[in-house]
Amino acid sequence: MMLLMAPPSQAPRQAMGSRRRPTTALVLASLLCLYHALRGAFSLSFSLDFSDAGAGSSIIVGGDALIRPPTLQLTKNSRASYRHKVPLWNGATGEVASFATAFSFRITPDKDSPPQQPGDRMAFFLGHFPSVDVPRSSSSGLRLGPAIVAVEFDTFLNHVRIDISSANSTASAHTTATWPSKNLTTSSVMEATVKYHSDSRMLAVALLIDGALYQVNATVDLRRNLPEEVAVGFSAAAFAGMHGILLWSFGSTLPESKQEASPQPAEPPLPTSSYDHKKIALVLLFLGTITTRCVRIGFQFRFKASPGRVTLAVLA
Repeated sequence: MMLLMAPPSQAPRQAMGSRRRPTTALVLASLLCLYHALRGAFSLSFSLDFSDAGAGSSIIVGGDALIRPPTLQLTKNSRASYRHKVPLWNGATGEVASFATAFSFRITPDKDSPPQQPGDRMAFFLGHFPSVDVPRSSSSGLRLGPAIVAVEFDTFLNHVRIDISSANSTASAHTTATWPSKNLTTSSVMEATVKYHSDSRMLAVALLIDGALYQVNATVDLRRNLPEEVAVGFSAAAFAGMHGILLWSFGSTLPESKQEASPQPAEPPLPTSSYDHKKIALVLLFLGTITTRCVRIGFQFRFKASPGRVTLAVLA
């Protein structure tokens, strides 16, 4: 098993929109890591806070994108992706990864632009690695083709939509249908999650704007639309405004064999303050001690109960 861990300055932290409960998220994340280790799954995770100048070392920017703390800024024709490739599926076994990503962002229209022409589109995407900066051929700054899956946030039409290898959306949800005043052009900090469950092939998107929740889902076979290893990141075409990413977390899990069910990844945490790091260290130390003692007691009990056979029971 290979486990990629974020550096100390980018350690996994509390889930988006729930800074009040960093300890709970840490416990769940720790148990999930133990579960993955026992099942032999490949896991990758990272968490970036763009108010930290060091976050830029994990990002490759292209076009007009730049990192200007506290945001990753996407203007005009921009693209930014995680520096390392993400294993998405295994050609030898046919297994597909489950993943989840969470990010908070703000879209700021150009104050000199007319009201009817806000910033255009931003997208979270999975595509070819490395993500090459190319002339824009779609309104979100992406070259949509046979190897791209994107979640697009459209401020011109005010909707969130899923694009699969095409400029035509597979599914969409309008952000003005129920709460007209809580849409993509409000300039508020918005929070989004994108989850993919390999067992059901369901790609689920949730967008939270000032308490208003918008959701859109689509069934996607990633093996048919993407290569085995992909780039993940953001792209934008902002004709009149700026898209700013404040926080971004990502986590994925790829089983190594057919016998292993693809576990659902924990919702990736968004960064918290340095104060939370101290609590995290204490909780990790406590969890490590308790886990070690429980394993010892379990082995001793099973060895005494059945001297001729030692069995390791794992809660699936």
